[in-house]
Amino acid sequence: MFLEETNEAKAKFDNKALKFFQKSGGTFLEFNAYWRENLFERIMRLFVWKGTEPVPAKEIEQRLLIQGHCGIFNFKDPTTGITELTAMFGNFYGVGKYMDELPKYMMRCPVWSGSTTVGKNSIVISNNSLKNPCLELVNHYAYLLAHTDVTLARAMINCRDAGGVPVATSEKQKTDIECYNRKLYNGEDGVVIDFGALGVEYAGADRHTQQTITDIMDVRQRILKNFYADIGVRASFEKRSNATVNEVEADTSMLLLNIADMIESRKRGAEAVNNMFGTDWSVEVAEEIQYNNEGSTEDERENSRALSVQPY
Repeated sequence: MFLEETNEAKAKFDNKALKFFQKSGGTFLEFNAYWRENLFERIMRLFVWKGTEPVPAKEIEQRLLIQGHCGIFNFKDPTTGITELTAMFGNFYGVGKYMDELPKYMMRCPVWSGSTTVGKNSIVISNNSLKNPCLELVNHYAYLLAHTDVTLARAMINCRDAGGVPVATSEKQKTDIECYNRKLYNGEDGVVIDFGALGVEYAGADRHTQQTITDIMDVRQRILKNFYADIGVRASFEKRSNATVNEVEADTSMLLLNIADMIESRKRGAEAVNNMFGTDWSVEVAEEIQYNNEGSTEDERENSRALSVQPY
């Protein structure tokens, strides 16, 4: 995975990755890592770049989403001797008229780092007008979804056993209770052995959640819907027939407001690259989430209003 590598490559061949997930798959940390990767992959599909060769489009988007800006430089690779446009991470520095518009950009990649002058020998593409990344947005929703999935997983496991919280009076009882809970987790039959007839007590706490499993699933879907809305994408969760035409149009306008700044910043960056390096770069919003329907028929506009991204 791109953001976080949790297993060595060898694990893919000896099933260690699967065993690792089975042991820790119900924890918040595992769910959080899953959703960070999953949401980041989804947001990577928002924009479609064309004509950027030899620069892979994904390299541009990765840097924009993670850092908020991406440097483009005609770079001579010291390992191959080939000079070609390259997308790089970097940092602004120097003294400029505005605090967020500095003239220098320190480029860096695994085989080189160096200083460039923005607009003279390098171009910096911004994720939005404030150069803010989207990684914090991904982390925020990954946190919420991870807690939701933990609640959902525990609710599904706890409904198998209506008992309270077990209280052990010896280390042996503690071990037997842990073994029983593991069997319960895997859907197996199990017993708690009470050596010495000391009695295993169950405290009267109710381990069931206040929400039903369907309610938790509903919350999960709504969180995903809000994630898409924050990046400017309508998610098909609620029935469109429940909303009036004016409500649909207002919703579309708010979504456009979220995504318009990002696409305009990319288009300005692509134009600057074309002017400096004589390329033919272009970028558009993925056609699956287009909202600009000027000149289309009423049926096409209605279809576009109904067009959405599934939150699963």
